[in-house]
Amino acid sequence: MKRNEIELISTIGNALGEYELTPLITWALRFFLRNAYESLVIVDRQGHVQFMDNGSEKLFGIPRGGAHGLDINDLLPDTILPRVLQTGYPSAGRVLNVRGVNKISSSYPLMKGGRVIGAIGRVLFHSLEEVEKINEEATRLRHEVKSMRRRERNEYRAPYTLNHILGTSPALKECVHMAEKIARVNADVLLSGESGTGKELFAQAIHNLGRPERPFVRVNCPAIPLELAESEFFGYERGAFTGADPSGRKGKFEAANNGTVFLDEVNSLPLSIQAKLLRVIQEREVEKLGSTRSRKLDFKIIAATNVDLKRAVEAGSFRKDLYYRIARTAIDVPPLRSRREDIPVYVRHFLVAINQRFGTGFKGLSREALSCVIEYDWPGNVRDLVNALEQACLKTWTGEELPLDSLPSDVTAGGLKGEGR
Repeated sequence: MKRNEIELISTIGNALGEYELTPLITWALRFFLRNAYESLVIVDRQGHVQFMDNGSEKLFGIPRGGAHGLDINDLLPDTILPRVLQTGYPSAGRVLNVRGVNKISSSYPLMKGGRVIGAIGRVLFHSLEEVEKINEEATRLRHEVKSMRRRERNEYRAPYTLNHILGTSPALKECVHMAEKIARVNADVLLSGESGTGKELFAQAIHNLGRPERPFVRVNCPAIPLELAESEFFGYERGAFTGADPSGRKGKFEAANNGTVFLDEVNSLPLSIQAKLLRVIQEREVEKLGSTRSRKLDFKIIAATNVDLKRAVEAGSFRKDLYYRIARTAIDVPPLRSRREDIPVYVRHFLVAINQRFGTGFKGLSREALSCVIEYDWPGNVRDLVNALEQACLKTWTGEELPLDSLPSDVTAGGLKGEGR
């Protein structure tokens, strides 16, 4: 070890206070002075080198100890150390040209009694190009995180509002009016109605009236396997079970924090899951699989069912306490056959979208076809109507009006039969 290194370590040792200058600390200080990754230069008040590490001496082609007393400006014309000596202000992360290579440097004043007595200069031996590569990688990772968050926002987005709920019938207007009132209060909602009546449309509209910037998390209850239901709903910690994501996973309720959970076809959930779901809804807290801690959450529940839940409760397939918890407010979306005056509105609206998708140019239905469509009972409701219009457009392909014989045979048979009612 060089004499000036020994003197420095001895001086630092005296400054350790209550800490003993152990062999480990001595070795660490020696590493600090001979750091192979960073240079160390100490200059006095006049900018003359008092210490330079071996790596820096080799870089400048100076023999050991040969830098002592040299003017730092002669070695590094681009250095900011003279300014640090003059102002007493440090400089970190500055680009410094060292023998034709850009590197990252930091300079710090040495103060004693409020007066600058010298300065320390450090330079990363890695070139700026290497640092830029690291920055590029960090930038790439930040972009990936932003992209993932953007995908998550899109995944948990509700695109539909009350403006997308078409129809002029009194029954539908009453549902819309009820949805507007429900959206203003922090209450869970039960949407009842046959398949295809637009329950999810109402769910999204209610969400967007009350929490438009928050996540809307849709849960298709029948599609969740029983053995995965808990992990899907409540999430899990890493290592919770064989095959689990090593980093763990958020459940649907955690993903919906501050937003809305839409439980589609909630009636399909098994009783074992209903019991756990009840506690989450009551307490507004979730405990992940593999965890011993619960987390408080804030979410609105909108549940949808295509069966009569009261009858399901009577039959024992749906918990009574869960029913009353999610049915604090309720909307019964009427089937299309009970609001036939809305059918012409839907026909005009969906034909525009179908024409754009298929490249057709139909402006409407013939008088006979429209009369048949209005009289048909539409067991699949609006979804069924859209499907029939698509089939009619593909079958006819050209023209301005869709004739009666372009409609599916079950529609024509049922619609013509209904005209006699």
